[in-house]
Formats: sequence, structure tokens, C-alpha cells
Amino acid sequence: MKKLLILALMVVLVPATGMAMKAMDNKDMKMDKGSMAMEGVIMLQDEVVDGVKGAAHLMDDPKMGKMLMVMFTDEKTGAMLSEGRCALKIETPDEKVGEAQMMMKSKGMFGVGVKLEQKGMYHLKVGTKLADGTKRAFHFHYENK
Repeated sequence: MKKLLILALMVVLVPATGMAMKAMDNKDMKMDKGSMAMEGVIMLQDEVVDGVKGAAHLMDDPKMGKMLMVMFTDEKTGAMLSEGRCALKIETPDEKVGEAQMMMKSKGMFGVGVKLEQKGMYHLKVGTKLADGTKRAFHFHYENK
């Protein structure tokens, strides 16, 4: 009878313990040089330029690959700024700068597919001309390890 009770407890407790350990495991969430990663999303550092805050993140979509998404907000009011145009230039770890890629509007943010295959530090330079007509340049970093 004791063996049956112990076996029953193991069947119930071992999976629960494994889930609790996974929740505590930092594999799904990492802090590293101004970025935070969690399950397919890498939050990059924010940057404020001329009263506009740019918040960027990389998403890993199984169908579309990596996507850079940037949300802009008014620094004073916190209002989302979703009208205007944005383009991305990527400087690769070997210091080559690619052609500008237009970013598309999606759910109040601007996004574009990116290829970040080399190991090392990438510079993601986003040029904007939002609804106020002011040109701004935002600079985000991503290190591919």
C-alpha cells in the first residue's frame, strides 16, 4: 500500500515540480545589455529622440522569420504615434550597411522582416517622418550570440 501511495504521489508531484522549475528557469527570460528576451520576443532598449520614445523588439515568427517591430509614443503624453513613415537600415557585425527597407504599419506599430544571421553586434537604424513632419533617427542594438 505504501508503494502504491508513493507511486501515486510521484505521478502527481514530479510533473508539477518540473513545471515549477521551468517557470523559475531563466532560459525563457534573459537580461543582457539593455535587452530582454522571452519566448521568441527580444525587447531592445528604448530611445527618446525629440520628444518621441521608440520602443523596439524582435519577434521570431516560424512562418515569417525575424521581424523588427517599433512602437512610437509621445514622451509627454504617452499617446501612441502610428501615422507617418519609417525605414530601417541594418549595419551588420562586419560593418556593412544595407539598403533602406520601408517598414509597414501593423497594429499601431511599424514592422519589417530582418535577417540577422552573423554572430556579433547589429546596429538597427530607424529613420522616421511621423505625422508631425519632423525627421528623427532611432538607433537600436542587437547582439546575435
